[in-house]
Amino acid sequence: FCLDEKYGYIHSCPTNLGTGMRASVHIDLPGWTKYGVDKLKKRCEELHLQPRGTRGESGGQTGHTYDISNKHRLGYSEVQLVQKMIDGVNTLWKEDKEFQSKYNMGSMSTSSSKEFPNIQSKHSLVAKHVTKERWDKLCGITTKTSGFTLAKAIACAVQFDNQHCGIYAGDWDSYKDFAPVFDPIIQEYHGI
Repeated sequence: FCLDEKYGYIHSCPTNLGTGMRASVHIDLPGWTKYGVDKLKKRCEELHLQPRGTRGESGGQTGHTYDISNKHRLGYSEVQLVQKMIDGVNTLWKEDKEFQSKYNMGSMSTSSSKEFPNIQSKHSLVAKHVTKERWDKLCGITTKTSGFTLAKAIACAVQFDNQHCGIYAGDWDSYKDFAPVFDPIIQEYHGI
C-alpha cells in the first residue's frame, strides 16, 4: 500500500483516498422507498452517506433494501467514519418508521409466513443448512435488538438464485438466536 501525507492511502479510485474504509450495512427502508428514492439519495447526501443497491455500486437498487455506507474516506479517522455511518443509518431508520406510519404501511417484515420458504439459491449454504426442521424451530423467533427474523436473514437466498452463502445477520442477537443455522454455515464456509 502506498501512503501519501496529503491523500492518505492511495487507491485507483479517487473516492477511496484516505482511509479507503467503507463501512456499510444492508437495511430495509420501505418508507423511504415509497417517499422517493431520489429524496432518499438527497437525504443520504445531507448525512454524508452513500446509498447503493444490494447488488453493489453499479448493480442498481431492487426492492426496498439498501446498502448504506459512509461517503467520505479522506480527512476522518476510521472510528469517525464508522460512527458517521451508524448515526446516519439510525437516523434513516427512524425516519423510515415515520414514513411507514404516514403511508399506513404497517410492519414491513420480509415474511410473516411460518411456511417453509422456497429457496431460489439451490446450491447455497442456506439451501443446505436451513432445513424444514430448523425452519420450524426458528421461524417464530424475533431478535430483541432489532426485531430481525430468520426470514429476513435468508431473504437474499429466497429471492435470488445466485447466492453462495445466502444469509445475513441483522444484529448480534441473530448469531445467537439463529445459531442452529448460522453455526454450521460459518463452520463450513471457514472450514473449521
